[in-house]
Amino acid sequence: NCKLLEVLNVANNKLVDRFPCMLRNSNSLRVLVLRSNQFNGSVQCDATRNNWKNLQIIDIASNNFTGVLNAEFFSNLKGMMVADDYMETGRNHIQYKFLQLSNLYYQDTVIITIKGLEWELVKILRVYTAIDFSSNRFQGVIPDTIGNLSSLYVLNLSHNALEGPIPKSIGKLQMLESLDLSTNHLSGEIPPELASFTFLAALNLSFNKLFGKIPSTNQFQTFSADSFEGNSGLCGLPLNNSCQSNGSESLPPPTSLPDSDDEWKFIFAAVGYIVGAAN
Repeated sequence: NCKLLEVLNVANNKLVDRFPCMLRNSNSLRVLVLRSNQFNGSVQCDATRNNWKNLQIIDIASNNFTGVLNAEFFSNLKGMMVADDYMETGRNHIQYKFLQLSNLYYQDTVIITIKGLEWELVKILRVYTAIDFSSNRFQGVIPDTIGNLSSLYVLNLSHNALEGPIPKSIGKLQMLESLDLSTNHLSGEIPPELASFTFLAALNLSFNKLFGKIPSTNQFQTFSADSFEGNSGLCGLPLNNSCQSNGSESLPPPTSLPDSDDEWKFIFAAVGYIVGAAN
């Protein structure tokens, strides 16, 4: 019933509850943080249509949520599809005036996790968007509809039980600055579409079941081997293991000397080649 609620942050408590579906039709809600509690169950809401019209940051990490990631849920996050929607309001970050005729306002903050480190957003920009579903028990595949969130900056689905390939549609998230899919059961090759990223500053695909050659674009060469470790089938830089060539790896040079007969044949052949070259 809070018609003007923009930020709900109950992180780091001991709350035991289900996902707050009662907020799905709130047109004002922009930030939902449930991190580090004991929430459980699915994030699917029993309704024909879930709005989440203006939600720009959702952090439900470190709980006991289960089930699959619903494709329709991501399709409804309209607030993560428009990069400059804040222009409509004239305010570029979330703030609340104490008095209508004063310049005093309350400025909310929120803590997000990027590359394993916690960062405090002192100002929550209206164009800043983030999804953190890490450290839960989600299963199934990553839905392709996540690629529709064109203004997404941070995506963290790490430490779950997700499987299947990395969706090629993630390559459409050209605003993405941090992508963490580590410690899941993802398989297949790294989509070449991910090589088109230009703003990606943090990447972690470690400890999955990925295989094949790591894209060799300039962007991917900036990440350390830690971003890809724990995938025994991956090869190429920045990892030390080289990729196979034509189905077989190049053989190392022999370390032992040839047998005596083979040794004489090798010497005579070498002498003949030198004499022929001299002529």
